[in-house]
Amino acid sequence: MTATSIRPDSRPASRQTRRKTAGLRRERFWARLATGLLIAVVFLGPVLYVVMISFESPAHFLRSPMNPPTSAHLSNFSQAWTGADLARELVNTVIYSVVGSALSTALALLIAFPLARRLVRGHRPLYTLLVVGLFLPLAYIPLFIEARDLHLYNDLAGYILLHVEPGMPLGVVLLYAFILAVPTELDEAAWLDGTGYLAYLLRVIVPLTRPALLISFLYGMLQVWNDIIGPVVLLAGTSPNLFPVTRGIFNFYGQNESAYTVFAAAVVIASLPLVILFAATQRQLVRASIAGSVKN
Repeated sequence: MTATSIRPDSRPASRQTRRKTAGLRRERFWARLATGLLIAVVFLGPVLYVVMISFESPAHFLRSPMNPPTSAHLSNFSQAWTGADLARELVNTVIYSVVGSALSTALALLIAFPLARRLVRGHRPLYTLLVVGLFLPLAYIPLFIEARDLHLYNDLAGYILLHVEPGMPLGVVLLYAFILAVPTELDEAAWLDGTGYLAYLLRVIVPLTRPALLISFLYGMLQVWNDIIGPVVLLAGTSPNLFPVTRGIFNFYGQNESAYTVFAAAVVIASLPLVILFAATQRQLVRASIAGSVKN
């Protein structure tokens, strides 16, 4: 006779486990959905409200500011364009942001490479200071004194040079991490071949750290474009030819009277180029984030 082993049926237990797993998945799905909707409301709510105000008439805004307009009042955009001279100010802003962020990214690369390769003494304290600089606000009073003493106040080139610093710490931190992933054997091979320092950075390091360079450039450009206090501190009020767009839109905001609908239209016009830029470089930003998270 053969002994037969009696095993308990595990099907009910497996079914209960599947039910619990499915229930946890549903709870996580609804929790993530609720969190995403909350974040969307918090961040997109003010943006959509400003866009709504830009299409309202002044009378409708004063009468019912929370209700959407019945008809689009497009004259707000024409008044904003001509009243603040946004055409010239947008050109100035593009010059300030592109040139300033390009210089910031280039300097970040020149600083990050010797720090990552430990070519300078005290590289760790220097890197720690740059990381701390990410969390410190920009000190405008010392910056104003520096601009006055170096004759950079109320000057186009001076305004660009004074806006190199805001995006540089993040660029150094990003490039530092990317350069650490580059094998040192490439450095040794290039130096044995007689490649110069700058030539090696341009031919080897720049292609390998292109995602970090892109993020650093866009972040620095965003910092310069959205600067509100800098134009007030570093540019004189008697030089409207040098005003960026953030300084010009304040023409519609006064102490006694403010044109809120035209002001909102000016904000929409000033923000539209950045929205188009980030929408056009969205794929590159996603590739940059993936390249920064995956190490070959």
